[in-house]
Parts: sequence; structure tokens; C-alpha cells
Amino acid sequence: MKMFICSDVHGNVRALDAVLTAYREISPCRLLFLGDAVGYGAHPDACLDRLFALPRSSYIMGNHDWAVLDLSEREHFRREAFTAIKWTVNTLRGKYNDLFVRNFKMTVENREFKAAHGSPVHPEKFSYIFSVLHAEEVFRACDFSLCFVGHTHVPLVYTYSNGPKNLEPGKPFTLDPSDRYIINPGSVGQPRDGDNRASFMIFSPDERAVTLHRCEYDIEAEANDIVEAGLPEWFAERLFSGG
Repeated sequence: MKMFICSDVHGNVRALDAVLTAYREISPCRLLFLGDAVGYGAHPDACLDRLFALPRSSYIMGNHDWAVLDLSEREHFRREAFTAIKWTVNTLRGKYNDLFVRNFKMTVENREFKAAHGSPVHPEKFSYIFSVLHAEEVFRACDFSLCFVGHTHVPLVYTYSNGPKNLEPGKPFTLDPSDRYIINPGSVGQPRDGDNRASFMIFSPDERAVTLHRCEYDIEAEANDIVEAGLPEWFAERLFSGG
């Protein structure tokens, strides 16, 4: 069965709805969410409602998700992100805490792949994989052929043998069974690769291939909701630039 992989929704319900429309078009499939359902955006409750309603789904804890539950995690956030997570906590009012604990995991692992929000070496630290050096450290420390990660908001493939590879939307990227891969599907709700469209990925185990997809949504309406909620305007501005 194909796997639908997405990450970093960050309270952006219109982007999530656009991505879930694509999800329903290819169902039945499994869904793997790589973390950060909340933070930055104005609709954390609506995003969580939609994610938790999906069948055949696995959820990984992101650092913003964890910050809802753990005050000490917020201390690592820059000022604007700290403001947003405090707003998110007040908005959610503990309604989803039990669902976070019961459903979100630090890692997911099976015979096909390993997955974490950031580096799988110490997933509770939420370390970024931003460079070839970071990827090499993960390859050395972990035993896997395929690992899916989020956190950076940038879609990219790191190969063990040939370094980083960019992904072309709509074009399958075939996985060599003799190589090893760290793959990031980008961000649904806060892309940072210069493309403001929501990002997600399809993994086809039988074909040993991943395909990146992008979809448009009503950015202006979502940005207006951020501003009207009293959240930092920078989070709204970033939606337009994709960076």
C-alpha cells in the first residue's frame, strides 16, 4: 500500500485541507505525519481535528507539538515562536493533550523505513538535518536504508553515496536498494524553499520510489487569520514568500 507523507502543518488549516484533498484522491493509503501540527498558524484545533480523524495513520511528535505539553521545550524557541506557542496553548486549553500523548510518537520504524521529526539519532532533541555533514552523522549513527524526516520545511533527499538531491514535483525519484536515503517531504503549512505551495510526498514501496507534490491554497485568507488572531505578522508574510 502506498504511503502519504506530510509534515509541518503549523496550524495552517487551508494548506492542510488542500493536501488532504489529494490524500483522499489516492486513498486507500497509509498516512505518515512527521510532526508539528501546531505553532505559527491560527487554526491549531482545526488541524488536529482533521489529522486525528484520518484512518491508517501514524503521527510523530514535532518540537512545537511537544512544546504544547512541556514548558521547558518552549525555552528553546525564539521570541516569535514562543509567543505563537503560548497563544496555541491558550487556544487549545488542554483539550488535545491526551490525544498527543496517546497518538504521537518520537519515532516510527518498520521493515520499510525509519521516521522522526528531526534527526533520528536522539529524536527527543529535535536536531535539524540541514547539511551533508548532518546527514553523514545520521548515516553513521543509525542503521536504516530509508529514513523520513521533517523539521527543516525544505523537501530534499540525502543519499549515502551521492550527497543531496533535489526533488522535482510530480517526478518519481527511484530508490536504489543498494543505497541509503534520508528524505524530507517539505512543509504543508510553512514551506521554506522559496515555493509557497503546500508540500507532501507519496512513497510507493513496490516501485521503491518517492514523488514530491505541491498544491496551491488560499494563502491570503490564511495570512489574514494569523494577523487577526494577534499572532506575529511575520508568520503571515512568510506564507507568501515560501521562505
